[in-house]
Amino acid sequence: MKYLDYLNGSITPYHAVDITAKKLLENGFQELSFQSKWSLEPSKAYFIKWGYTTLFAFRTPKQVNSSIFAKLALAHTDFPALKVTPNACRFESGVQLVHSEIYGSPIFYSWLDRDLGCGGVLVFEKDNQIQHRLVQASQKFRIPELSIHLQRGVNQEGRKVDAQKGLDVFWSSSEKDSLDSWVKQQLSPEEKLLDYDLRFYDAELASLGGFHEEWVYSGRIDNLASCHAALEALLATDSAENYISGFCLFNHEEIGSETKEGAQSLFLKMTLDQIIKALNISEQCTPSFLEKSFFVSMDMAHALNPVYPEKHDPKHAPILGQGIVLKQNAQMRYATDVFSSAVFKQICSKAGVSYQNFISRNNLPCGSTIGPSVSSTLGVSTVDIGEPMLSMHSIREMSSVQDHQQMIKFLASLFKDF
Repeated sequence: MKYLDYLNGSITPYHAVDITAKKLLENGFQELSFQSKWSLEPSKAYFIKWGYTTLFAFRTPKQVNSSIFAKLALAHTDFPALKVTPNACRFESGVQLVHSEIYGSPIFYSWLDRDLGCGGVLVFEKDNQIQHRLVQASQKFRIPELSIHLQRGVNQEGRKVDAQKGLDVFWSSSEKDSLDSWVKQQLSPEEKLLDYDLRFYDAELASLGGFHEEWVYSGRIDNLASCHAALEALLATDSAENYISGFCLFNHEEIGSETKEGAQSLFLKMTLDQIIKALNISEQCTPSFLEKSFFVSMDMAHALNPVYPEKHDPKHAPILGQGIVLKQNAQMRYATDVFSSAVFKQICSKAGVSYQNFISRNNLPCGSTIGPSVSSTLGVSTVDIGEPMLSMHSIREMSSVQDHQQMIKFLASLFKDF
């Protein structure tokens, strides 16, 4: 699937998983459910969704025996957004406004004067059954900025946005045409709305930029780039001889992963247990299986902005277009250790993939990823890597076409060679 199309279509985690699942089905993957007994065969491809925003896809090995293990890529489907509140609508001074909660850590001012879309999931009752539907408004919306004449010092003092009132979205000039009325239009008379999860997002389409079109401009690059790379790599490879290859896309990384669909949940462990059991090897993952397995935690990395070189350690400053990034941290905010780093470098060498090192400045601590959560829970050797990018958590981000291609190449080698 084309990268830009994936970015454009994945407007919420629900849509990202839906698009990924459809692409897997188109390529012969069989969908599984925990509600049914699994009957897995060698050299086959499967996937399972969890909570509509988390997904695990995998290929079974050609040879099934007690010595098999797993090589998995891990990423997350969520990204900073404005999440519509339950009682969001109010009409003031000729404007229908929509109030939101902040999801994750967006750069507030980047949301001003941008074309915004709205979409998500509606949950409703029909025929005494709870059902759901993905929705996306065709209209565009906006959070208009104050004129410079009303904030004379903004260029000297910087723009500070009030999170409570400064991010209310202008929906309509009509008192009757509210978000609530639009939601009702998405349902038939026999469908009764129970709840919704709606998000505002950057409505501008992803595009290529730079003189040679070497850069990607888009919302949601963090971390849909990793999700797309994992999907493309798994589709491009066949089953391995003696290991399970695949990827797991979690939700809620941006808010800590402590949910039933997050990396700290039991979903991955339950799925691996079920696979091992269905292959008639054991009732659950054995210590031997976990000890031999290898995971790659994928999340975007901070590229050097040449205008602000002081924000990076001078010897560990990734540059756009010069390769994927190996992330390391002495406090283990990343899962990489000396042994998983060695495996990563060996794969890069065999695949002909360029890589760069990232270590944050001692006076500017780094964030974290899903890597430590999964590695500490399962005890699996894990490396943290990512594509370098600029403008992380802005509504509009920037990365490199070449680095994305290198990431797909690395993952394909992980799945088929090493």
